[in-house]
Amino acid sequence: MPANEDFLKLKITDVTFHWPRLDRPYRYNNATKRTEACEPNVTGAGYSIAWDMTKAEARDFYKALADHYAGCQKRNPKLPAFKEVFGMKADPNGDTVRFTAKRKAVTNSGEVNRPPRVADGTKAGFPDLADPAIWSGSKGHLRVFAFPATDPQGNGGVSLLLDAVIVTDAQYGGDGLEDDFEVSAPKAAGGDPFDAIDVMAQATNAAKSAPVPADAPF
Repeated sequence: MPANEDFLKLKITDVTFHWPRLDRPYRYNNATKRTEACEPNVTGAGYSIAWDMTKAEARDFYKALADHYAGCQKRNPKLPAFKEVFGMKADPNGDTVRFTAKRKAVTNSGEVNRPPRVADGTKAGFPDLADPAIWSGSKGHLRVFAFPATDPQGNGGVSLLLDAVIVTDAQYGGDGLEDDFEVSAPKAAGGDPFDAIDVMAQATNAAKSAPVPADAPF
């Protein structure tokens, strides 16, 4: 990832993954209403993964992202007003908020993009995971980059770019239930596999001079 102030590196540790699409590109087929594996050059092809945070955790995460957008807006006043974190969805019947990070299979210049790194967190040195086709319910850590984006309607927000996944507990299946049912599991405890500073505190402190964002919508 090139040095760019608009891209804020964030780490998310000890979470349960939902709907991981990491082993190859996938796209949503509007005709069949299903997510399916595809070639990289298919329109909409990409990699993705989701995870949940408690609403308390999510409010801090949301504020750091909104603060980052405000800092980007200072450098680029043409950015529209901040409206949302793309790929974020609060559970109206619970105490969690789901976030999704994505990576396009093809870059804006038309080149095939490198897939996100998927490492084995159970082995020293974090080698690549032998089988990255993990299922929902797997656990581990994520490294993402937050950057300002605009949706087709012109609304401003923050997107989360998937960079790397460390899998500490891999779950697999083979009977097709992954496409129809979601598996959930409690969070696992653990340390900091990225050996980095607390990026959430860094994000907030670096943007403390930015305008205070609107309250989180959950």
